[in-house]
This record gives sequence, structure tokens and C-alpha cells, in this order.
Amino acid sequence: MIRLKQLLREISKSDIQQCLDKIQRKEFRLIGAGDNGRVYEIDGEDKVFKITKEQDEYAVAAQIVDRYEEFTCFIPVYYVNEKKMLYIMSKADRLNVNDTINIEQFMKLYKQYARDMGGEVSIFDYLDAEGGRENNQEVISFIRALQTDIGKMDNLTGDLALDLDFKTDNI
Repeated sequence: MIRLKQLLREISKSDIQQCLDKIQRKEFRLIGAGDNGRVYEIDGEDKVFKITKEQDEYAVAAQIVDRYEEFTCFIPVYYVNEKKMLYIMSKADRLNVNDTINIEQFMKLYKQYARDMGGEVSIFDYLDAEGGRENNQEVISFIRALQTDIGKMDNLTGDLALDLDFKTDNI
């Protein structure tokens, strides 16, 4: 049985082509930029595309493309182009104020833990060590689900858990 949630997330080949045509015609606008690239909103669509500079970030997009039901902690990715290091994904809503505050608090405590431990620790290491005691349970549940999703990925270079760009603008 197909669930409504799945139908709403699916995108047809013609929808992808329509997005690619709009990108080709430059029918988009910049909505954000960071260390790893730029994100553009496609005119008249509920999709965005990102051009990244990071091979590892692109590798994650390539792993999760069209696998929305399996990787529930990631924004759905519908198309990837390795040559251009570009991918098309759903447009995400901003986090609400409470979630933003809770995640920022988690990150503050994690960064202090990482400094105390001398650096090379992941958010999962922190959570395993002591992160569950002082943090919001919704944040902890999300991070555990994210850890499960990352565990499902194959053949990624580097240590993704250490390279996560886990901040409120990316969630």
C-alpha cells in the first residue's frame, strides 16, 4: 500500500526535467551560502538545488537520492549531477525557535566536550559519553536516528560522523 506521505515526497522524471530546464534558463535565486557551497530556490517550485564544493557532501547526496523512506533524517534528494557537484532536493522549512535553541545548546555543550577531549570526536561520541544528561530529548532522538541513517550508508570516504555540518541552518 502506498502511503500519502510517500506520494507527496515523490517527484516524477518530468518534474526533474522541469527543474533542470529552469536551472538552465537561470530561473532561480540564491537563498543561502556557506563554507560548502550555495543553495538556490528554483522559481515556482518547492525544490532547491545546491552546488557544493565538498566531495563528501556530494557523496552523501548521491547515496540518499530517491531513498526518502529509508533515510528519514535527511532532506529528500531527487537528482544528482556529479560533473557539476549539483543536487536537487526538497525545500525545507526553517526550524522553530525552541528547536533552534535546543540544538544550539547541544552544540555548545558538544564543542566544549570536543575541546576537553582534544578535538577529534563526533556528536555521536559526545552523546555516548555524556550528551544525554543535559540535552533535550527530541534533539537526542533526532541525533540517534541520524546516527542510524549514517550507519546505512556505503562506501563513503572519510569519517562522515566527524565531518557532519550539524547546525541549525542545515537541519
